[in-house]
Amino acid sequence: MRKVFLTLGVIILVAVAAAWYFITFRVDGMIESRMERAATEALGSKVEVGGVHTNLRDGTLTVDSITVANPPGFENPYAVKLNAVEASVDYESREIKRVVIENPEFIIEEAGGLTNFGQMMKALESDSEPAASESSGREPVITIRHFRINKTRAAFESRSLDKYTDVKVDAIEMNNLEGTPSELADLIARKVVGELSSEAGMALLKAQAGKQIDKMGEKVSGALKGLLGNDDGEDGDN
Repeated sequence: MRKVFLTLGVIILVAVAAAWYFITFRVDGMIESRMERAATEALGSKVEVGGVHTNLRDGTLTVDSITVANPPGFENPYAVKLNAVEASVDYESREIKRVVIENPEFIIEEAGGLTNFGQMMKALESDSEPAASESSGREPVITIRHFRINKTRAAFESRSLDKYTDVKVDAIEMNNLEGTPSELADLIARKVVGELSSEAGMALLKAQAGKQIDKMGEKVSGALKGLLGNDDGEDGDN
């Protein structure tokens, strides 16, 4: 989950930074290209932004989608997809009133002992030091009054083990967040990964319980056969 956490942190950081850029400069022409370039350089996988729509008068920002392509060698077309991001800002207080992410999907894929998120992590970790040295100033401290993620889905696919697990979380909400974009991305990512881990743990417990029930059924079935007689006709002479 650490790899998912860091990748998610980058995506959320890009989304929060886009909202901050919008509230500070009130221009929208460069937001889409800045988001794509920053996330692609950080993750080492192509990141596409479906489209950015802003309303300078109302202070709203909508991103159609954010998609992180899978590294080469993996079957699914993408590893991460945020189906929509919506933000509302307050120009006077310079606060982000609301950020809503719709239906994010995380597909963790394993093939030949390697995972797609593991491959992206190599690029992220190798570029972490240069990125830090290039930053010339301190990050701004921003406030997000309400943050919500609707219907998060995480899929775990393993070719080697021939297994597939699907985990879903209905909604994750956080209020009155304050910090730098990096701090907020870290805080939000920890919350999301924690929820996903909890749901994955419950799914595992249910699977283990199912196995125990199956074993119990086999024992009961065997005991019943012993009581009722074998099927080879031993009691047929009575």
